[in-house]
Amino acid sequence: MSKPFSPDQVLRRALALARVHRGFCAPNPCVGAVLVQKGQLIAEGAHQGSGSPHAEAVALGSLTLEQTQGATLYITLQPCCHTNKKTPPCTQLIIDKKLAQVVYAFQDPNPAVGTTADAILQQAGIPCIYHPLPEIHAFYASYAWVTAKIALSLDGKITLRPGERTHLTGPEAAQFTHQQRQQADALFTTARTILADDPKMNIRLGTLVQSKPLYVLDRLLTVPLSAQIFRTAKQVTLFHQADLPAAKKTTYLQKGVRLIPIPDDDTGLKLLCVLQQIGRDGHHDLWVESGARCFTQLAQANLLQRALVYVAPLCLGSTAQTAFEQPLFDRAQLSRPPDVFGHDVCFTFDWPLPSK
Repeated sequence: MSKPFSPDQVLRRALALARVHRGFCAPNPCVGAVLVQKGQLIAEGAHQGSGSPHAEAVALGSLTLEQTQGATLYITLQPCCHTNKKTPPCTQLIIDKKLAQVVYAFQDPNPAVGTTADAILQQAGIPCIYHPLPEIHAFYASYAWVTAKIALSLDGKITLRPGERTHLTGPEAAQFTHQQRQQADALFTTARTILADDPKMNIRLGTLVQSKPLYVLDRLLTVPLSAQIFRTAKQVTLFHQADLPAAKKTTYLQKGVRLIPIPDDDTGLKLLCVLQQIGRDGHHDLWVESGARCFTQLAQANLLQRALVYVAPLCLGSTAQTAFEQPLFDRAQLSRPPDVFGHDVCFTFDWPLPSK
């Protein structure tokens, strides 16, 4: 007789299902579900995007009551108990299918779920068990997450000349960057980066090409409509200062570009207001690729949860543009050993940084 599956094993399988759709479920989180009946995995499912069935419905939907009665459902995220315009509550489906119990690994931060979902199932005679796993907690840590990436030379420079693109890192680091873009809900950059590099800001992994919503900090609306992002991004949103003349905005609006005015001060557009708008759009996991100025402002305002600092094995010299006027990091603040991509090294810093 084979050894029964442990809760950890089944939840890890559910996590593997959720990972497949990471970055494409916003405004919903990615969720995986596995159904176990008499020690056997009999069904599984994952949420594939807003408006599509939840993971629980995918796993349970095609099964008869005879198949589901007395089974245990393992879910990466606490089941929902509220009705929205697109999907019914999963708690009612679990009750209708007469499951024996539910085991989930991460508590939903949505206040509409909270302890209510557990209580609904408990009242129906279905134990709802919270069984946390570190890897699933890490997976959902980005539910409200801003990650910024920047590349430096060994001597702390970002480009040979301001406003000019300088390739620093190699193909392995580039592939990692595209993987991170793929896992994010949306991407963020600045007009300065667009004007200097004219990047595509999409995902390119082998023959796979994918697009994500892109937000651009463009205070004076200087990004030309000929920029590649208007052909490669899923949707482009430009944040600009509020008092620009209507004529400045007309051409963008005619081309279907989304424009959002943001309050500003002496340092530029207020980044907290920018991030709040992105959150209201339903994008929880944001990947930032910008120059040193925006990177520094996000870091100093404690608006980052994670920073990835790529270091290339070359020196650009004393006349090149320095990344940071003041040090932002030191070795004691590393969150884990550095990753190595070909000849490049990537240091990861988690925010808020511990005290020096």
